[in-house]
Amino acid sequence: DASGRPTRPPAEKQVVGPTGKTRARVLSALQSLTRQLRRSSFTHTIECRSRARVPIINCGTRTGFEGDIAIGGHNGVDTSGYAADQVGRFESFATIVLFLKVLMAQQGFDKPFTGGLGSYKLYVLVAYHIERHLENGGMDRPSEVLISLLFRYGRVGSRDTTTNLELFQKREDLISSDGGSCDLAPVHRLGDCVDMFGECHARLLDRIFVAEDNGEEISYLSGFVDCFRLREARETSVRRARLVESIVRPIPRDHPGKVSSGRRVGKVFSKGDGGGAKQGTFKRGDFERGPRGGIVPRRRPDVEAERHLDRESDAIRRGTKNRKNNKKQKRDEALSIFASRHSI
Repeated sequence: DASGRPTRPPAEKQVVGPTGKTRARVLSALQSLTRQLRRSSFTHTIECRSRARVPIINCGTRTGFEGDIAIGGHNGVDTSGYAADQVGRFESFATIVLFLKVLMAQQGFDKPFTGGLGSYKLYVLVAYHIERHLENGGMDRPSEVLISLLFRYGRVGSRDTTTNLELFQKREDLISSDGGSCDLAPVHRLGDCVDMFGECHARLLDRIFVAEDNGEEISYLSGFVDCFRLREARETSVRRARLVESIVRPIPRDHPGKVSSGRRVGKVFSKGDGGGAKQGTFKRGDFERGPRGGIVPRRRPDVEAERHLDRESDAIRRGTKNRKNNKKQKRDEALSIFASRHSI
């Protein structure tokens, strides 16, 4: 250029996803697999995203875990392999990525299908920043990397010390690091992500100054992470994980509680018949039933978990419920105000 500095040739865009007849065959296979997954007792939500550049099946299980299924024609970079390589390169990579995933999930910016920032793009951005951070004399520590990442991508400083992600998106340029490339063109909510990074950097500095002035030990990250939602999500995941063994066990066709299509069971339930088992004398395959024939659960892990909550946690739990009944809304109005002030 005019200043005499060498210019890098623009990186070539990589074609991602199947095209032509290959795409038609992939869509046909995915739709067939979607119909089979809908009949499974293990899946909870099934969505075939046929219009995505890489068609996938977004599958949610009854244990709370979510995954994507892609078939053929996926000529993109191996996400898991790239992440494993970066974990070996940088000590703070896994910690920073995990934290940013929690942050972006709470803000709703983690779904590429809705214009958010996907996992692979996040991996490349974090790796790119750590490289620049180490080149500037920084250390590979999670604390330094996090605050400098929020500074860089939040456009807090000058143009020379930050990376304008929206400019990369406008020019359709790629951000590359260690063989991985990040195309920001389809990230329609990139501006919201940049604003979030800047706001998090400001809140983090405020927390640091408060801790230095008062000499107290406080949580720096609680300024922009909802700790109550995080704890609730962890407890829910643990409860659901314990149900895996019972959920994945196949249900026999002659099971008395089976409601899907199968061989007809020659049994009619009557009120108070208890499903053929006496009170308190259960054997394998015997179930206690209610007046309408429904199986009465022997254990309620959700109710048992609520009994172990202290008064404050129980009040916050009740206050955060989205009540649709007007009478219950007025009844729990005070609890809602209390929860909004103490659930940060």
